[in-house]
Amino acid sequence: MNRFFLLIAFLWVSIAVGFTAPNSSKQIPPPDRLQFVVWDNMILRDFTLEGVLRVDKKGKKTIYPITLQTKGRTMVYTFKKKPLQVRVQLTPSGSIVESRASKDQPWQMISGKGRLEHIFNSDVAYEDLGVDFLRWSNVRPLGEDSIKTLKAWAYEATPPTISQYSKAHYWISADYLSVLRVDAFNAKDQVVKRVEVNGVMQVGESYVIKEMMIASLIPGRELSKSRSYIQIKKATPGSNL
Repeated sequence: MNRFFLLIAFLWVSIAVGFTAPNSSKQIPPPDRLQFVVWDNMILRDFTLEGVLRVDKKGKKTIYPITLQTKGRTMVYTFKKKPLQVRVQLTPSGSIVESRASKDQPWQMISGKGRLEHIFNSDVAYEDLGVDFLRWSNVRPLGEDSIKTLKAWAYEATPPTISQYSKAHYWISADYLSVLRVDAFNAKDQVVKRVEVNGVMQVGESYVIKEMMIASLIPGRELSKSRSYIQIKKATPGSNL
């Protein structure tokens, strides 16, 4: 199965999101071995995906049509009705995120605090696109868990460099070695963002994301205050990257 689950998403409403602690008595793969295997699987198929970034905030829904090109360890997001392209290149130590207004312009690096900025009015920050938490070096196992009936291994990671998050909890499918959920915390140890894969679709022998939800939570309450969705409507082989 293709590991496209690793990419890093309804009308706005504050609903409770439950959390149960992983079973720490269960043995799960050590973090260094798990990171090695996940990195090895982060080679993206050569695809062009058509879809939208949908933002549900304060009762208002905003739609941004996008094209997403993937190949190897590179992703390019093109916003069709906005002067923005974002290129994400995955590396063993993190991600390189760049932007430009159009394909005729050179890429400009997004670094430092610029990576913490959000894309338009969405819940998606530039740093979120690089799934860097999967390569953070300070990781500890939390135990075995279940996400949407799938057996999962849970880990806690803390960032070695500047990040808007103090730590992240993430759940890896034991069967598919794919990310099922991510919870990101602030400095007060409160969950402030949650990312979940809601569906996938098959293209030939591969599986690609159909919907991923990125929710901003009210600190300390685990209630969503806004949600954004990356929704894929069509996938075709070939990216021209």
